Amino acid sequence: MTRALLVTITSLIVAACARVQLLDPQLRTDWDRTLYYAARNADSGNYFAADKLLDEFVRSHPNTRQAREIAFWKAAYLIDPANAYGSLNGGIVALDGYLVDSTGWFRKEAILLRRTAAVAAGLAAQTRLAPPDTTNVVATKDTVIIIKSRDEQIAALKEQLAKSKDELAKVSAELERIKKRLANPSG
Repeated sequence: MTRALLVTITSLIVAACARVQLLDPQLRTDWDRTLYYAARNADSGNYFAADKLLDEFVRSHPNTRQAREIAFWKAAYLIDPANAYGSLNGGIVALDGYLVDSTGWFRKEAILLRRTAAVAAGLAAQTRLAPPDTTNVVATKDTVIIIKSRDEQIAALKEQLAKSKDELAKVSAELERIKKRLANPSG
């Protein structure tokens, strides 16, 4: 009985290994080539070409695991700050779509990238709300860094806190008014 069990387990392992080895060599070559050239195009700033290469792979290899994984790369290129046609919000939505499949090869990377993009989107929204003082801006080719002194940051936070407290007081007063009206419906 033990020998039969050992033979069965060995057969299953060999079958599993054989299945992995039977991956279509043309598919593997196309996958590697597509990712390589898409990355080269993205690195040179040609995100349109990178996106078209990824789309072509999906079209030519539909219903494959690799075709499903293309969603990760498309999302990553959307989020790239160097992509003039990309967007953080669009990339976040694309990553959410990728993460629906819990078996993605790049799942951990997608989660990390999504969290980072969400923080960046939040910072971008805050920056749009309050235009920066241009005397404290350092600009490089790809990045703008707004430099504020510690005192300026504290003052801005105190101002935001005061506004939040005012809003909270208004909401609390309205809530109390509604509670009184509900407690005394005839009045």
